[in-house]
Amino acid sequence: MGFLTGVEIRRRIEAGDIEIRSLDSNEQFSMDSQVTEDCVDLRLAPAALRLRPQVKSLDYLNHDFNLAYEEMEIPAEGFDLQPLQPLITQTLEAICFPDDLIGLVVTRSTFARMGIIVNCMAPKFAIGIRWAFPLQLVNLSRVPVRIYPYAPVAQLLISDVTGVTVGYRGKFQDTYSPTPPRISDRERRTLSDLNPDSVNRTFHIINRDSAAQNTDVDEPPSGTQSPALASARKKIFRRVVVAILWTLSALGFGVCGNILSDGPISYWQGVSLVLLALLSVIASSAAYFAQSYWSKQGEIFD
Repeated sequence: MGFLTGVEIRRRIEAGDIEIRSLDSNEQFSMDSQVTEDCVDLRLAPAALRLRPQVKSLDYLNHDFNLAYEEMEIPAEGFDLQPLQPLITQTLEAICFPDDLIGLVVTRSTFARMGIIVNCMAPKFAIGIRWAFPLQLVNLSRVPVRIYPYAPVAQLLISDVTGVTVGYRGKFQDTYSPTPPRISDRERRTLSDLNPDSVNRTFHIINRDSAAQNTDVDEPPSGTQSPALASARKKIFRRVVVAILWTLSALGFGVCGNILSDGPISYWQGVSLVLLALLSVIASSAAYFAQSYWSKQGEIFD
């Protein structure tokens, strides 16, 4: 997906392919200051909608959204957007696209760095649409963030489309004021007529797939060991190694003690005593360090 450069955007605006007008005649759209090297800066209009304080939940199918929201105006001195507070606003610019262009509206990085998310994951500027782009502002930081009207909060990226185009024919065409959600009759009929058995079948498929995945994990193919069995065998082997080393060390020191207790010893008995003591020390040291290391790794005692 390739986007138009600032030079091409200016050319299309001058040719009348893209129409951009400000809703405030005193604050006109400025191509010089708002068209950047690859996008168009869009300003925040002062009109907005916010959820009424008494609204505790929203029902997609049954809620009267016109009663759930109240109108407000973002004053010139600014408005403190509270953490996780959604605000339905719009751009100050009303824009009209031809049927061969599509847009993408994104948050300007300045506001994103403050934790302000613009568009609330609905960034598409549809083919052939005429409207002031709706903006949903959400504060994701832990402190209130003050926002001001007419601030350039978003950027519009524009791209050509390929293939046979069909212009926007949706319910938000020619919308120039903040509008609450609208659920069409088609959506209501589709969900209201949903057969509960369909939902049950879906969960049956999901559960069957989950069970199959668990079986694949718990029962490895023939000829291979499961990770749990391999780990258990490794721990048993290491316990045996440590036990053998401690046993050899104890036997070696025991024999040394018997030799010393027999009274005077010969030259060769002395040599044997030294070698046996040295081997016993090596065995006990190896047992100690192996047990300490494997214990820290959780390979013996866990």
